[in-house]
Amino acid sequence: MVYTVYIDVVFAVNTIMDVMVLAILNRVLSYRTTKRRLLAGAVIGGIWSCVVSVMPGLPPAVEVLGTYVAVSSLMAVAAYHLKSVREIVKSVAGIYLVSVVLGGAMLMLYEHTKAGYYAWRILQAGQGSGIPVLAWIFMMTGAVLACYGFSGGIRGLIRSMAHRKDLCRVILKYGEREEEVTGLIDTGNRLREPVSGQPVHVAADGLMRRLCPAVKGVVYVPYQSVGTSHGILPAVYIDRMEVEQEGRTYCVEKPLVAITKQSLSPSGEYQILIQKTDEGT
Repeated sequence: MVYTVYIDVVFAVNTIMDVMVLAILNRVLSYRTTKRRLLAGAVIGGIWSCVVSVMPGLPPAVEVLGTYVAVSSLMAVAAYHLKSVREIVKSVAGIYLVSVVLGGAMLMLYEHTKAGYYAWRILQAGQGSGIPVLAWIFMMTGAVLACYGFSGGIRGLIRSMAHRKDLCRVILKYGEREEEVTGLIDTGNRLREPVSGQPVHVAADGLMRRLCPAVKGVVYVPYQSVGTSHGILPAVYIDRMEVEQEGRTYCVEKPLVAITKQSLSPSGEYQILIQKTDEGT
């Protein structure tokens, strides 16, 4: 039996689906990434799918390890700029959970709706001459609807699976003043003071006004958020910060805390973003 493989179709279809999976996972886990990074991660998956398609004789161990470990990890690192092994493992698990949920949803649509039947007919009609424009439109529309239609449910599933517990109790000390608030361990925070390279945590303006209404000096830290937004944040050194998370406590002496007037949490769930580093003891 002879199979005809249209490598452009294989690459395009897998890349599109990988973009959708990575976009859903990004919405669920709230990574601070860009569309370009999501596309880069999806392209890695698309290239690997082409390799597997044109080399069907790969040893099973190579195919399994390449698909489920190496390539998935590269996709997560490229898409979300991850450095921690724990975060990479969590993201890879999330990628496959999202894929399973979307695959089940698409199977249900195919078997129980006319839309699935017509989509299959469209794809069948496109064999031998490439997928027609109508099929592309259907695929893109279905993928976008899946992203926004299922992301809420997937959010709860992934958080339950990964036991995500990013919220923590934070005690800030400055002179005789002390504030106890809720913080968020922000894995996407890469902000650093440009001269010393010291990590910079970010707190709400109201919190810092209560903690240190008067300071001896201010450090200005340049930042660039997702997209093209950039600027300068004022930051101050406080005396001490204690972070308690999942029953463990670590302290940071003389942390640098930037001050923002923008709301960190729309619901007011937390008041400071903590950059997880090795500086805590």
